[in-house]
Amino acid sequence: MDDALVRNTKDPEIDEQVRAFGENMRAARLNAGLSQVGLSEATRLDRAAISFLERAERAPDLSTLVRVARALEAKPVNLLGGIGLAGRRAFKLPAGEERPTEPGSRFGANLRAARKGAGLSQEALAYEAAVDRAAISVYERGGREPNLRTVLKLARALRLSPVALLDGVE
Repeated sequence: MDDALVRNTKDPEIDEQVRAFGENMRAARLNAGLSQVGLSEATRLDRAAISFLERAERAPDLSTLVRVARALEAKPVNLLGGIGLAGRRAFKLPAGEERPTEPGSRFGANLRAARKGAGLSQEALAYEAAVDRAAISVYERGGREPNLRTVLKLARALRLSPVALLDGVE
């Protein structure tokens, strides 16, 4: 990976985590016996997009992360191994709350539960994570899916592993 890419950004910690994701993705692809072309065909992503993800020149959005994981016969959380904080604070979806299966809705439910468990308002989380407050609201409702950089920022602000925010996302 080009070290200048990492040095020229405003958040080297997140950049390093995106780089680690790319390495995890490449290792999983090789372990599955797939070339970049093979993974491209399995995900219906351009081969260049696979290369960009593996070299951390792009961060995948949630739907792309899910597509890649499915093509590799893995769960999205498997591609995030060793990335971010080891979860210091646990959270649970409230009893009786629907456990959505659609990836964006599940992420949103996890984010809302983690935020409330941390005793933060959407505005406070937005400030801590440097993410737009309106975007947090939309994520929590499952109306839009974040990209990996945003997931990593939110996890860091909540003092959680990104794996916790993606729990149940398949």
